[in-house]
Amino acid sequence: MNDERRRKQLADFLRSRRLRLSPREAGLQVETSRRRLTGLRREEVASLSGISLPWYTALEQGRDIHVSEQVLESLVRTLRLSSDERNHLLVLANPSSLPQPKADDSVPASLLRILDRMGTYPAYMIDRHWNVLAWNRISGTLCGDVSRAPGLERNMLWRLFEVEANKSRIVNWDNVASTMVAHFRNRFALNMNDSRYQELFDKLYDRSEEFRTLWDRQEVSGVLEGEQIIRLPEAGLLTFRYHTFTISESSAFAMRVFTPLENSGTEEQLEALLR
Repeated sequence: MNDERRRKQLADFLRSRRLRLSPREAGLQVETSRRRLTGLRREEVASLSGISLPWYTALEQGRDIHVSEQVLESLVRTLRLSSDERNHLLVLANPSSLPQPKADDSVPASLLRILDRMGTYPAYMIDRHWNVLAWNRISGTLCGDVSRAPGLERNMLWRLFEVEANKSRIVNWDNVASTMVAHFRNRFALNMNDSRYQELFDKLYDRSEEFRTLWDRQEVSGVLEGEQIIRLPEAGLLTFRYHTFTISESSAFAMRVFTPLENSGTEEQLEALLR
């Protein structure tokens, strides 16, 4: 992502967080019945943050200005940002601190053995662009066979929005999709100089109205975990808690594991499927 796009992302994020916060939530005693704006005004954010209105306006307009860490922390407090939102703001405002991307390699044999030993727990490996590289047997049964999937159809975010067979299996698709997009925003900001992230974003934003709606909410999350309910004709409803683990800080790989929800009958259904 070039600097102009990054500043646009920063401007949109600040504006959305300003408009979501009411004067009362910000500690202001103002008459709201005559206000045409539901959130805070720019001058109110500037005043509460101890910065000038022209400076804050320039920041929210995406202009090329230097932002100190002290000012950013003041905006974090004023806008009541969560920990994930704070990190997202700092990444967008200070791109020089971004880590250099590491080239992806093939999945080591030791990690493939871990996948195979997961048993009835579906699991797969992804690279830093969210492409599925390897998976265990039960994961292929649940999520579909990606061994013959071309190009983007190996990408788990693309599959969530654009591969109907995969999308239709997920009963609580709305919750899963909102969680995925919030985490993708976090990763997108961290990899804003990576053209493959930009290409994936551009194509999804152009093709999927559902992705556009979720993206424009400006939600951000540093973790990728939650509950997922899958419906299979041969097994019925299967309920999981999923977690995504980075192999190590310097690794290009992550592992996503689906743990059957306790007392849901899912583990027994998976064992039956494997038999």
